[in-house]
Amino acid sequence: MSKLISNKRERQKGFTLIEMSIVLVIIGLIIGGILKGQEIIESARQKNLISQFDALRGAVNTFVDRFGSIPGDYALATTRISGNTNYVNGGGNGVLGTAATTVATVSTNDGSAAGSENLQFFIHLAGADLLEGVAAVNAVPTAFGSNSALPATPISGAGISVVSGLYNHATSPRSSVWGRVHRVIAAPVAALSPSVAFQIDSKIDDGISGTGAFRTDQATNCGTADAVTQDYAFTNQNTLCIGIFDIVR
Repeated sequence: MSKLISNKRERQKGFTLIEMSIVLVIIGLIIGGILKGQEIIESARQKNLISQFDALRGAVNTFVDRFGSIPGDYALATTRISGNTNYVNGGGNGVLGTAATTVATVSTNDGSAAGSENLQFFIHLAGADLLEGVAAVNAVPTAFGSNSALPATPISGAGISVVSGLYNHATSPRSSVWGRVHRVIAAPVAALSPSVAFQIDSKIDDGISGTGAFRTDQATNCGTADAVTQDYAFTNQNTLCIGIFDIVR
């Protein structure tokens, strides 16, 4: 009887230190693999977004070469691109919408009103077979993507809209057609963290938030308009920034 009790107690013993160490190592490897996987996914999203910037610039350059106008502003769109009523002629003055737009409204003006040159920018590109993933729908979009005139991005829930305007940096002002990476169409909100914005800026531009071809809306931790050195809060992972990239360079 005592031998049976002794055997039962032996079977009920817990893990040894060696076994616990092995379990902890395995858990650590699993967690490390998950984190590494997330890092790889995030890196792929950034690369795909950068490729989207390049593709959009290439499409605009081709459109300008073919039609002699920037898309959205093209004054002969209804006859030269398509007879579809969703295509609206632009003003032909070289800008989208109001030329006086400044960087403050670049980050707040939605640029998506039905019939606006900002919205027609993408519709003209799609009509010229230079842009995929959007619909030639001349209505205020409610989402980004294939059922909208505004393209979606690899960043979940985010898309691209455009405005013409001046980014009024003290030493590096630039007027251009700017693409904006943001969430929410009617009143754009942040889609990028300062960390991601800094990484994108460093890969394709100068790593400074207020200069060059990639900038931000100057939200807290996203940099300032007149910075001449890196001023992103680049360790901040919170979604705080609207990315702004120069389309017509």
